[in-house]
Amino acid sequence: MDTQLKDFSISALIEDEAERLASSLRQRLIPHSGELGTAREQVIRDFIQQQLPRRLAVSSGFVFDVHGHVSQQMDIVIHDAEVCPVFQAAGGVKFFPCEGVVAVGQVKTNITSATEFEDALQNLRSAKKLDRSGGGENVSSTKDEPIIPLENHLHQMFSFVFVINRCMKQESMCRGFYEHLWQNPRHEWPNMAFAFDQYFLTHSCTRGICPNPMDAFAIGLVDQVSNAELLLWFIRLLTQASVSTQTACFSYYKYMQGNEQPCTVFPYENMPVSSPIPEHLRMIPIPNWSRYEPE
Repeated sequence: MDTQLKDFSISALIEDEAERLASSLRQRLIPHSGELGTAREQVIRDFIQQQLPRRLAVSSGFVFDVHGHVSQQMDIVIHDAEVCPVFQAAGGVKFFPCEGVVAVGQVKTNITSATEFEDALQNLRSAKKLDRSGGGENVSSTKDEPIIPLENHLHQMFSFVFVINRCMKQESMCRGFYEHLWQNPRHEWPNMAFAFDQYFLTHSCTRGICPNPMDAFAIGLVDQVSNAELLLWFIRLLTQASVSTQTACFSYYKYMQGNEQPCTVFPYENMPVSSPIPEHLRMIPIPNWSRYEPE
């Protein structure tokens, strides 16, 4: 047996991968002269994209629902490219139907005050409170179950804040996180706040660290591991949530027409057709829409 295989260790493999990821991201986040904050946001988007399966795409823009509600602008939008169309407006601004969005994030260079933190959390909430159920009609594209965000955490968008440089002390961030939770319903709670190379906040349930707000009874603070392991925790939780969150297929009918019939209907019963009306259709009453009357 090869010596390398004899010395194989899963924990060592994971540790090496964590160090590689952290080192790579740290290097790419070093600011260069004249570089804008949007460039560093793109670095984070590219980093996340590399960790996700191909069906999930990472971008930025606005999220909307069937009722016409629109979120604030999201620095990170993770959507299922197989079911989620992307609409692009003038200037290249992108809009995503919430049914196909699995996660949203805000990237901040610094968060040094409670106000800045609350602003970031409210930004995420503008997306999380959108109606992914489509007025109670949406069904999961992979499971035969209705989408019910108010009850099931896997039917909710995952949301997070990613802080690159300076961040408030852990106690202040915990206080701000708690105050936001206190004032908003569970299904709109953020899932994670991550301070790069420092710590991260999420929820805790009976099994320990758990980003699921529906089962949470406490805030979980992770700050006693290596910086590389912190990043690995963050990307593992985000990846698992993105893959597990249920999506629904986009319906042009519901978004563009609703229950209205923007057309004139010509029933076959009033028109000469060569094939007979199927038996199961003969028992259905014809709706009282505009009708064609032959001469």
